[in-house]
Amino acid sequence: MLQHKISCCTVCMNRTMHLKETLQRNIQDNAGYSPLEFVLLNYGSADDLHEWVQNTLGSYIASGRLVYFYNPEPTYFHMSHAKNMAFRLASGDILCSVDADNYTGAGFTAYVNRTFNEEPAGFLSPAGIGPGKKWWDVQGRICVWNEDFHTLRGYDERVMDYGYEDQDFKGRLIALGRKKIIIRDPVYLQAIHHDDALRIASGFSTSKIKDLLVGHYYEQTSEVICLRHDFTFERFFVDRDLLHYESTQADLHPKRRYAGTYQLSDNNIRLYRENGAAYLQLTPQGKDILLTKDNRLFHRVTSPALLNNFLLQRAIYLGRQVFFRNRKQHAGVNPEGYGRGKVYRNFSGEALLLP
Repeated sequence: MLQHKISCCTVCMNRTMHLKETLQRNIQDNAGYSPLEFVLLNYGSADDLHEWVQNTLGSYIASGRLVYFYNPEPTYFHMSHAKNMAFRLASGDILCSVDADNYTGAGFTAYVNRTFNEEPAGFLSPAGIGPGKKWWDVQGRICVWNEDFHTLRGYDERVMDYGYEDQDFKGRLIALGRKKIIIRDPVYLQAIHHDDALRIASGFSTSKIKDLLVGHYYEQTSEVICLRHDFTFERFFVDRDLLHYESTQADLHPKRRYAGTYQLSDNNIRLYRENGAAYLQLTPQGKDILLTKDNRLFHRVTSPALLNNFLLQRAIYLGRQVFFRNRKQHAGVNPEGYGRGKVYRNFSGEALLLP
């Protein structure tokens, strides 16, 4: 049986508390397989990741088992770009994405190698999310030929936030003629459970949002306006239940998203459509309540749980739109490049540029 070189790739931004529990165990659980490397990309993590790797994992780096890369530039977590960068930095024949909160399980890489020998036209992935969010935390586990990753030009970087970058990538692999092989042994599908707020905590939308305003539009519909720090806004119509629903099945209505700009004037918020036409004016009516000229009330969302729930559902909705678009058009993605940027390898002062 051929022993393919495998790269287990992990990206981390502000999730070092999980990595401290998983990474060394994953390395030890796969100590019997060779050739193997663990690729860790520090994607602008603001916690103690850099110091922890330097102080704790030096022996793995010296042996070549762990290759550490540091990208100090990101100000928010762009998951598709981060995964593309990590995969481009890997040298294995087979690339495996392993999230920071995932345990590979003992013997995982030997299982991967065996599977790719038996099904050379395949790729590995968990089953879909089941009842009670089963397998939710391991959906990022994808193992793919290095060559196939580059043929597809990686994960679609138009997916800015959490959600659907993996589904889209798997869909394009299938369109390429690759067979999806489901990882069924639960030993290989363990993860640290955590709340959904962490999934979007360092994301693009979370870092940009200034205010979230909600007004009831019809009996079963709410209108949500997201104000960003850059004076742009998004407007969604959503099922009213979305604002209290914790399941991933809660759905934003397709094709009911609008965008524009806004201004703050005389204590009012004035919204303008993308063509510059005036759309809506909101006037404060006391603490966290605003009124439109047609006497509709909007409430400022002050609950962190409500805000995080909406941002997660928004991210899934927008990612799903990219997925549907790619499935319909079958066009190439990332025409200007993928995983581009500058990193530093193993604490060296010399930058490595990914063009």
